[in-house]
Amino acid sequence: MVNTILKEADLFCPNSVRINFTIYRLHLF
Repeated sequence: MVNTILKEADLFCPNSVRINFTIYRLHLF
């Protein structure tokens, strides 16, 4: 599920946004 969200985000988000989203996801866990 999380991997699907990351793949979808990677389709329409630049790398910087994807990195920030990854950091945010790491803070959630």
